[in-house]
Amino acid sequence: MGAPRDIDLGGILVDPFVRYLFFALVILIAVRFVVGRLGLRSMFANPPLAEAALYVCILASLVARWI
Repeated sequence: MGAPRDIDLGGILVDPFVRYLFFALVILIAVRFVVGRLGLRSMFANPPLAEAALYVCILASLVARWI
């Protein structure tokens, strides 16, 4: 697999990392929906902190998969 290239948005080059940030956010929103529907938010002492940690883990896994 080749290295990801920059994205050209109207003459502005956007780093591929921005794409990973967006994909991680989409995945996090889906996971939040599932966790909310299953009622698992009460398992965490600090749900916003758990969501932030989950976002970082998702982002790291996306970056690790594409490097």
